[in-house]
Amino acid sequence: MTRDHHHATELARQLTHVKRPNPLLWLYHWRYEALGVTLLPYVLINVALQLGLVWSLVALVVAFNWVFYWRAARRHVRGRLRAIVVQHRLRTGFAGARICTVDGRRPAILWTRPVDGDVMVWLFCPAGIGFEQIHAGRAVLATACFASEIYVDRHPKYAALITLTVCTTAARPEPGRAVSPGEVVPLRAHS
Repeated sequence: MTRDHHHATELARQLTHVKRPNPLLWLYHWRYEALGVTLLPYVLINVALQLGLVWSLVALVVAFNWVFYWRAARRHVRGRLRAIVVQHRLRTGFAGARICTVDGRRPAILWTRPVDGDVMVWLFCPAGIGFEQIHAGRAVLATACFASEIYVDRHPKYAALITLTVCTTAARPEPGRAVSPGEVVPLRAHS
């Protein structure tokens, strides 16, 4: 690819409107919130009908105490909530950093998982988005996710799969992490 062609592609990407998701994809993006709004009242009403008002309140107090006083449960709930927020913030960050194809499609978030205070995110990049664009937009993505650092790792076999590690705690140096796009070191989890 010539230098002028590369600049023309980048200019086209910068001028493109980022596509809004279709209604089904939008519903998928907000699946946790939609389930919370619909499923939680259903469960609470059924528990109240089955146990009665007093025993359902007792069960609710016990469940809340269990989550708030059991450290592992509290850490799990906090990590899951952080992973949900990171998904929404990454989609916004992709639009803000113009990490999209020329026709406006953003990378698809396949899965998020909390790991030791960080959030691991697996992405599928459509044709036209690669490791270099995501790596170059790390600062914008970190700001969007309220993170101190974002590490970008390639999948050793599939170029369209990229792993992000969103560090929500203070940055810590890790041996074997890629610092620049030319220094790609695959994660051990992928091998």
